[in-house]
Amino acid sequence: MRSDRPASDGGPRPSRRAFLLGLGVVTVPLAAPAPLLRAATRQAAKKVDTSAPRALKLYNPNTKEWWKGVYHDGTKLLTRAHDELNWFLRDHHEGVQTGMDPAAFDLMWRLAERYRRAGHGRVAINVHSAYRTPMTNEKLRSEGAALNSLHLQGMAVDVSVQSYGIYFLIHHAEAIASGGLGFYRAGFVHLDTGKRRYWFRR
Repeated sequence: MRSDRPASDGGPRPSRRAFLLGLGVVTVPLAAPAPLLRAATRQAAKKVDTSAPRALKLYNPNTKEWWKGVYHDGTKLLTRAHDELNWFLRDHHEGVQTGMDPAAFDLMWRLAERYRRAGHGRVAINVHSAYRTPMTNEKLRSEGAALNSLHLQGMAVDVSVQSYGIYFLIHHAEAIASGGLGFYRAGFVHLDTGKRRYWFRR
């Protein structure tokens, strides 16, 4: 999947409502009842304890592989887990890995924590795309991949959450995003560790 189409850095920042309208999700009356979403928001807004071990439960739908485990012990990144995640998040087209930015792991962890604190338990995150080689990125240019995609630097992931729809995904992803955030009608979001910006694509 391609995902990293950047919005103009100098343009006006669209509102969250504009994103939701653009994606067509607010027109679905049963997508997420307002009281349920408000309750989830109150629970998920609680401060995350970054001093505790950080675990991930990831699935790659392209390779059918799982990665489950602790990648950070609360004080430092675990080297073995980092190595395993580098391979798990490889360019599956070319079978090539890179040194992923650990901050990308934290984005997925924070996303999972939002779901957990909202009462959804320990969710599984689908990783549709992570590292891309220049060759793969070039092949995806016709589909909208950015020339200087942060996927090339191991700084971006395209994700969805198993068993939960786009409305909750957008809601929680927006809350934890610290860099680029892209919403996609196909049902996934782009998260990266670059500068703050966001966009949506139908």
